[in-house]
Amino acid sequence: MSASSHFYCISHAPCPWPLPEFMTVIGTGDYRPANGIAMAERFPHLAHQNRHLGEYVALYAIRQMLLESNAEGFVGLCHYRRFALSKPIGELRGFNFHAHPDLLATVLPEHYYHDGATPIIPAMVHFQGNIMQQYGANAIVRDLLKFFGDAVDCGVITDAESTAFLSQNAFITAPTVSYIPIPWFVDIVHALEKVMSRFYRNHYIEREGYLERSMAFSCERLQALLLAKKVNAWGWDKVISQPLTLLIPPAQP
Repeated sequence: MSASSHFYCISHAPCPWPLPEFMTVIGTGDYRPANGIAMAERFPHLAHQNRHLGEYVALYAIRQMLLESNAEGFVGLCHYRRFALSKPIGELRGFNFHAHPDLLATVLPEHYYHDGATPIIPAMVHFQGNIMQQYGANAIVRDLLKFFGDAVDCGVITDAESTAFLSQNAFITAPTVSYIPIPWFVDIVHALEKVMSRFYRNHYIEREGYLERSMAFSCERLQALLLAKKVNAWGWDKVISQPLTLLIPPAQP
């Protein structure tokens, strides 16, 4: 089985630039990729939950496909313009590499999956305040606290782990974008689903605009903690941790 056998690109609309042939596009919402998987057709019960859950509906679908096929090895995930590469392209700005979309054609296949046996994850990003303060700059901290409380109640993390994580000033941003062992991915998605279900039943508040996906924002932080725990056990010296590459189209005149 090749290192690129299970590599998925999550997108809600047609990608405006060519993607590597080994990637399978997962279309969320009403998007039906010509040569990919349309969740509206194959997973209609999940397809439109992206309004609340963002990319996480695609993770549910990918997990199901991996389990049904008894997949082994690693799984790669990216967004249509965000990639975890062993050798990033572009210019480092903030905590991402910004690159013109044309540069994607210069990326070698092995830069997406290295040797097929080494995890590739986003770099840990440091902020001025702790994670609660960083979250509160753009969202409502109440949601994050309730979400992590549910994670403790579900047995996904301990109270001590929750306290330590929310008090620190660094985490792995966009943790979905990665190349990781399939068992890691399945374990993490199982855990996220348990917490999201409990939170939705007991504490979810419908919000508008940007905050409509507040549950997904909380989920990103929990996913970052769960991924870091996997890496702690694996060994940070045995993974590739780089700032993500973000494709930035040129400004229109």
